[in-house]
Amino acid sequence: MKNIDRVFLQKMGNLWQAAAPGIRIQAHSKGRKILDVNCGETYEFYDWASVTKIVFTTTALMFKCDEGVLNVNDPISRWVPWFPEKSPWRVRDLLSHSAGMTWWYPFYKQVIKKTGARTTPEEAWEIFQGILRRRVLADLSKRPRGEGPHRKLKSIYSDLDFFLLGISLESLAGTTLGTVWSEQRERLGLKLTDFHRGNVSKLHPRKKCAPTEKDLTWRKKTLQGEVHDQNTWSFRGIAPHAGLFGPIEDLSLWGLRLRSAMRGEDSRYFPSAKTVQLFTRRSLPRARGDWGLGFMLPSKVGASCGKLFSPKSVGHTGFTGTSLWYDPKRDLLVTILSNRIHPSVDNIAIREIRPRVHTWIAETL
Repeated sequence: MKNIDRVFLQKMGNLWQAAAPGIRIQAHSKGRKILDVNCGETYEFYDWASVTKIVFTTTALMFKCDEGVLNVNDPISRWVPWFPEKSPWRVRDLLSHSAGMTWWYPFYKQVIKKTGARTTPEEAWEIFQGILRRRVLADLSKRPRGEGPHRKLKSIYSDLDFFLLGISLESLAGTTLGTVWSEQRERLGLKLTDFHRGNVSKLHPRKKCAPTEKDLTWRKKTLQGEVHDQNTWSFRGIAPHAGLFGPIEDLSLWGLRLRSAMRGEDSRYFPSAKTVQLFTRRSLPRARGDWGLGFMLPSKVGASCGKLFSPKSVGHTGFTGTSLWYDPKRDLLVTILSNRIHPSVDNIAIREIRPRVHTWIAETL
């Protein structure tokens, strides 16, 4: 065991036990791996949950900006055919969660009534879009006349924003989300990261996937190798906001690709430095929210990356107990994978432990 691993584990002690059955943590300083620890019962593959938002959808949209196909100031209606043409909302408003969308709806309750075991992810996504369209248009019709970006709405973290971005991505690419990901996966070199198409883990043996919630409501089982997010599960495993499974090595690799681009270094595998810098800089005044474009930024109080990461840090968290944060000032990348929702989603101790983990690593350095 390396000395830094030993020092970090001494700082953490047994506090991690309150947060999850097991936790995997890696840290890279100046591009070099300096910390790699496993605590408790850990697995090779984890449900990344909303970290999917940056690894898949946000990255895919950055590639489209590089290709000159997408401008973040494009109106949403340009890429979502049924979105009101006169709406003032832009793609950047979805990426910064400032379009005023409702944060979540249990769409799965309607989707599962219209789908079956033989429904493909593409068919399920098409069925869902009809349901989403009705919901979004109904919500928009209730808004005050003249409401738009000029009203300076506060950001509301919303899966609906990324549903609309997923539709936009298919329009931009002229193909399905699954195909976009397959091509992007190869380009990024994430060989062991994938969606579980049809809610079946073909790339990742089920026993090597960390179990998540013991769902007693409608799936009636402990989920292992099947995406936890209910809406993604009803879409048959592929979505723009959740669904990726992979090892910590792949998540750290993606973070290192991000690091290189932010530093203006080799970007053969990643969107250009110019585009990455656009997406990772602050997009809203602090009073409205802590967001880049698709990326979380540290909040003044209670940041999940702790108190020592700089304001220029970027990252994202996942509901299952996952996260990635990179601080360009310290040149420090920290990735965490856990299954904090096993067996119950009621365990929220990760919210206290995760900031400490980042602070302990920064202090140890």
